[in-house]
Amino acid sequence: MSAVPYQPRRSAARVDHSLRRSLAAMDEAKQCAVLWFGEVMRRKLYRSFGCSSIQQYAGRRLGFSQSRTRDFVHLARKLEDLPEVKRAVASGELGYTKAREVVKVATPATERDWLEAARRPRRELVREVKRARRAAAVDPAQGELLPMAEPVTREVPVRYSLELTPEQEARRAALVERLHKLSAARVDRAELLLDALAALVASHEGPRGPSRPVQIHVHERGGKFLVPTNQGERELGRADTERLKCDAIICSKGRRAKATIPPRIRREVLARDGHRCQSPGCDRTHFLEVHYRTPRAKGGTHDPANLVTLCASCHRLHHERGSLVREPATAWLVKIPPGSNAALGNHGATFKTQIISIDGALRGWYDHVLKSHGPVRRRHELPHP
Repeated sequence: MSAVPYQPRRSAARVDHSLRRSLAAMDEAKQCAVLWFGEVMRRKLYRSFGCSSIQQYAGRRLGFSQSRTRDFVHLARKLEDLPEVKRAVASGELGYTKAREVVKVATPATERDWLEAARRPRRELVREVKRARRAAAVDPAQGELLPMAEPVTREVPVRYSLELTPEQEARRAALVERLHKLSAARVDRAELLLDALAALVASHEGPRGPSRPVQIHVHERGGKFLVPTNQGERELGRADTERLKCDAIICSKGRRAKATIPPRIRREVLARDGHRCQSPGCDRTHFLEVHYRTPRAKGGTHDPANLVTLCASCHRLHHERGSLVREPATAWLVKIPPGSNAALGNHGATFKTQIISIDGALRGWYDHVLKSHGPVRRRHELPHP
């Protein structure tokens, strides 16, 4: 079914028919979209486009708002746990709006009953879902009406599991949901756990923050890089090995420890980038590393213009897939002489000098406008904000 093109001044019956048909087409399109979205999540196809998380992909590639991303992520995850509901959505038997209601309460054991309930008008289905959720909240014996905990299916070298009571799982899910609403959960579950632990450690170390960064020890033996874990030593993959060549402290027996990046330059780069990951769509502040745009092996230098801040997740993905960061823009120091504020409007009234980071396409325009208000000179290279 396709939407009806808009045509003004039609009869009431025609307008009503066209509107209802267009709404049905929109619902059908959303059904297909959420299934394709789930495919991207399940197979981690977002990594093929230089994104380290589905949230980053949704914002950069799809133009999704944060709330829309939350809706699609939530529904796509639930459909993976509810095969019968997913089949009904794929066949068109269950619409997008009804599917959003069903996944709130259905479990693998009850999904067929809820699919039967979804045959009724949406208003009745909504009332039934609310009734079931209230019953589960009041009577723990009705807990089977609520969705089961989402299983962790991360493909990681070391598998980590944690047993929670039902009440603890409910608290965990509520906290993660709140993080999504605050737009603070833009990473996968493994990185989310590490961020939470880092924040907890920082909260106990006082307002000045940690006295030293979290460090792990990696041993090189026979060309392999090994890291000790609670389950024994594990070999690092190629991407993690390449990360170490960018930003690490090398310790050799009988020699002084040596940083791959001089500490002074590393601090300068982190401060320049605001202590945030510079990969588009990512603004993490934990587990930051400094990356060489041009590797040392290919002639890259310690010049800050050749260095950029990335979080561990984006840094790893960079070495798997290629460049995730944009080329640096030029920062210009603009000196505004007295009496020029009126020409610059309200912005000029608040300062006499400013540094403007501009895209190359706009550089000529800024140069033309601002040169008439004072000398303009190139200051240094900065990454895009």
